[in-house]
Amino acid sequence: MTAASPAPHNDAKPSVQRPRTGRAPRLLGVDLARFVAVFGMFVIHFGAPFSGGAVELALAGACSGRATALFTFLAGVSLAMLTGRRTPLTGQQLRDARKRIAVRAVLLVLIGLLLATCTDATGFLLTVIIPFYGAYFLLALPFVGMRARGLAISAVLMVALGPQVSYLLRAAVTEGSPVAMMVEAVNSIDPGHLIGDLGVLDLLLLDFYPATSYLALVLAGLAVGRLDLRSGAVRLRLALGGAGLAALTYTVSALLAGRLPDVLMEGTVPVGHPEFLLAARAHSGSSFELLGSLGVAVAVLAGCLELADRAGRAVSPLVKAGSMALTLYALHALVMAWQVVVGGWPLSGVPETLANLASMGQDVSGIPDFPAFPPDGHRPVGFVAFLNMYMPELFLLFSIGFAVLWKQFFRRGPLEGAVSSAVDAFMARTTRSA
Repeated sequence: MTAASPAPHNDAKPSVQRPRTGRAPRLLGVDLARFVAVFGMFVIHFGAPFSGGAVELALAGACSGRATALFTFLAGVSLAMLTGRRTPLTGQQLRDARKRIAVRAVLLVLIGLLLATCTDATGFLLTVIIPFYGAYFLLALPFVGMRARGLAISAVLMVALGPQVSYLLRAAVTEGSPVAMMVEAVNSIDPGHLIGDLGVLDLLLLDFYPATSYLALVLAGLAVGRLDLRSGAVRLRLALGGAGLAALTYTVSALLAGRLPDVLMEGTVPVGHPEFLLAARAHSGSSFELLGSLGVAVAVLAGCLELADRAGRAVSPLVKAGSMALTLYALHALVMAWQVVVGGWPLSGVPETLANLASMGQDVSGIPDFPAFPPDGHRPVGFVAFLNMYMPELFLLFSIGFAVLWKQFFRRGPLEGAVSSAVDAFMARTTRSA
């Protein structure tokens, strides 16, 4: 087709042909993938809806760690959407985009710290990931002007080096060491650590999702977001490549790690057990866990992009829920804290070992960051018990219904709209000042 005979509007490719000042149509498949990520977190924290027994255990195992990785990977894809999609922004446009991302990152840290404080009762059952996202966004600022190849190389280097560097630095933080004394000094004046017990060093290195390791997933998402995600051929390559990467990673990890010691582990690789760096355990942040979860995330995104285009209205409610993932994540964290406080959390099909701990109340000793279950192990009855018993199903249906209803009147979700409005207000003020 020649330039003299332009294609009809519906056949145009805005991501390629649009003016740099225009807005490309939203990729609904990305929102669908966000819903998959949020659903995975629902499964982990509430239980698997409409299932039980082996199916529930299998679904929980499949979501553990991978839902977080998918969420983090999609954060990188979102950064690509904000900075030019296939062709990175340059000059003043890039500087403005970086400023918007930086403001958004600070707001995410503040929202995350507030949410972590409000959900402190959940203890070790929930680590609020939102402030970590803010840290990832800030650290990604130098990379958002890069093209796909440079981003891919950066992601590979971070996957290869980040987890090992994280382990070595955490190993240096031993009691009484100069490094430990420095950490204590920094924490004593860190506002984040004083407000929400989550400071800069925790976000970068010491806590559940340290940026030293997980920034690799954001950079990988940025690289994928620079591709032509409207192309069927690109989606096919992503699906096959992601599935192949996951299969290869988990196979190699199983062969290298062998039989690991019986160590209670939840979170980063435990200091003193470097052999876990070869394992692909959920939330460990090892190179193998990141690569395997990344492969799954890439394949899920490719599938969601295709499904959203083909299914259309059939998946529209899920797409709308995914478009307000930040709001739904915050709501699910608050509901989980309420469940713990009233003693109803164990009623919704959680692992038996955790249910037994909950029944013992706060008399349990020797377990750090123990949830604030009722001291006498009390469990609710009546309507409150019904809510807790069927929370997996009820919260899933509420999330979809609330999103559909809200989208009838508003373009963005409550938290999403608040963050965007704050960013717009800041940019307008700084522009007038300039």
